[in-house]
Amino acid sequence: MRTLFVAILMALAVVSCKQDGQSIGVQENLVGKWVPTYELFDESTQKWNSIQTLVALPTYEFTADGKVLQNDKPAGDQDCCGFIGNKYSYKAGKITFSDFKICPNVSCYALNCDGWTVRKLEGDIMEVAQCQGGIMRYKKVK
Repeated sequence: MRTLFVAILMALAVVSCKQDGQSIGVQENLVGKWVPTYELFDESTQKWNSIQTLVALPTYEFTADGKVLQNDKPAGDQDCCGFIGNKYSYKAGKITFSDFKICPNVSCYALNCDGWTVRKLEGDIMEVAQCQGGIMRYKKVK
């Protein structure tokens, strides 16, 4: 009887770690390297517009062990404002960052960033609302 009780508790623990088919902490579809498509969503027109920039936008990689890389280096080490950390978790359509670099910058204090909201994560397309970057579209590198 005790073994059955323990088995039921373990099964409930496994089920509770799932929400809408997405694991809490790391989302399998999110894991991988993502390159920008140079498209920005205009909420006023509800259309995607091409970004005309001479500056390369960063690539992001989300690893299965919860790390975040930006241009193949730890993301948090490159972000002095603390918007992106070296680690992430994913829950209920939200990417939350942690393990930030300590580098307070006065100009950063005016902006509040509590993570990225994933608007779409299907196949090799990801659309995220970034704190200071608007709604960007990324394509997964295969």
